[in-house]
Amino acid sequence: MPAETALQLSQAPACYLHRGIDCIELFDYPLTAMTELRELYTGLQRNGYRKLGFHSPMPRTHAFQDDGVACFYLHDDANQRRLSFELLEHTLQHARQWQADYVVTHLTYGRTDTKDFGHERLAAAACQRFAELSRYYEIPINVEFAAYTRAFNQTSQFIDAITRHNELALCIDTGHTMLGANLNERDYFADIRAMAPYTRSMHLWNTTGNGPEHIPLHPTQDPETGWIDIEQTLQIVLAENPDVTIVFEYPVADVTPEIQAGYDWIRQIIDAYPFNK
Repeated sequence: MPAETALQLSQAPACYLHRGIDCIELFDYPLTAMTELRELYTGLQRNGYRKLGFHSPMPRTHAFQDDGVACFYLHDDANQRRLSFELLEHTLQHARQWQADYVVTHLTYGRTDTKDFGHERLAAAACQRFAELSRYYEIPINVEFAAYTRAFNQTSQFIDAITRHNELALCIDTGHTMLGANLNERDYFADIRAMAPYTRSMHLWNTTGNGPEHIPLHPTQDPETGWIDIEQTLQIVLAENPDVTIVFEYPVADVTPEIQAGYDWIRQIIDAYPFNK
């Protein structure tokens, strides 16, 4: 069994290594896996994966044994908010040890976020703390957009919260953006266009809005049949930031021909930029 397969199967419940365009992003491995994971990462570096991201929580601490979600920054309970900042700081400590290029964190988590009107105050306080931690650990922080929180789901709210701090930028997640647009009856591409100027990284996966999430990309996914138009999405974002970090947010132990076709498809789109040449 390949080392990566064994590592992922032996560590429940998350332990996700996500490949990207010349990068990988690590999410929710336990401390006990770090030595083995570093050996795996060294091998991936030799194969051209030069950039490294940590997705909070990474690694998981003994203080938090949930299923990977660690973003209670908009929770009514101050203790829950404090826990999230502790988990983020723990992530930043390890990211600095690994010389990671960035850290990504969610800001919202619909099921536990406040239902009152204190959401914008809590979001502003969270982003101020993100910026302070980013400066201290000298690692940029990308805030992932998700629109599942009733009181805080507009792109303008996220943009207003992060643009007060040079250390912060957005991470566009294609699946979350599409599902959020459907939930809130908004235009997906309007949200993408609004966020693109403030975006530093992207999580790519596909969905038709019906069925499992985080479906691997493939060039046969036709927008006419309900799939996200990934090519148009990339065109919009690359026009604003051609150096955006691209992550395929679906863990892959075995790169099958089908998975490789998805990787190659995205590489071809990026290599064709600028698209009017």
